[in-house]
Amino acid sequence: MTIIEVGREETSGLSLRQRWSHYFAILYTIIMVIISLNLRDSILYATIPYENTQAGIRVFYPQNWLLDTDGDYVFRVRDMGQRDFKTTIQVQIIPISSESTVRNLLDNLAFTRFQVYAAYRQFPRPEITLADGTIASAVDYTFVFNNTDPFLESLPSVVVGQDIIVLQRGQAVVISYQASADRYDEFYPIFQNFLADMEL
Repeated sequence: MTIIEVGREETSGLSLRQRWSHYFAILYTIIMVIISLNLRDSILYATIPYENTQAGIRVFYPQNWLLDTDGDYVFRVRDMGQRDFKTTIQVQIIPISSESTVRNLLDNLAFTRFQVYAAYRQFPRPEITLADGTIASAVDYTFVFNNTDPFLESLPSVVVGQDIIVLQRGQAVVISYQASADRYDEFYPIFQNFLADMEL
């Protein structure tokens, strides 16, 4: 003898309102993630304009970096929030003769830096094109930085730098980027944005 039970089938499906609530929650989460990423980028990459009409340059530098115009350069900014080497972007204008070449300038820079930086090494790169179409020469280099502060005990750190050189109007514009080797790639997009917005 076989017993057959006839009962109501249980329904485990979601109602239409519950489904729409799940879709809305997922969509809301995606929108909030996109907004938070945009806010983060706008804070990280916020810039301040700087213009020097005498030198003929206009740049945008990171908002939280320290501006310095009192050296043998037109413009320098540094990220003072770092404990070791401070990431630096600098613009220097060097008068040159009509017969000077980029090679002469690179040799002079190397000679000067050999006397200032420990273990300085230079690595020429191919020419690059700036955002305004200007052809510029580029060179990478490394040196060892030793913190001279007697109150901070730290090991020497390797610094990686890049110079972008533009010859124009009887002068050479040298745009330099320097950062510790472990942070070079992290801050390099800031330098690329700086170059893209720069007006010479």
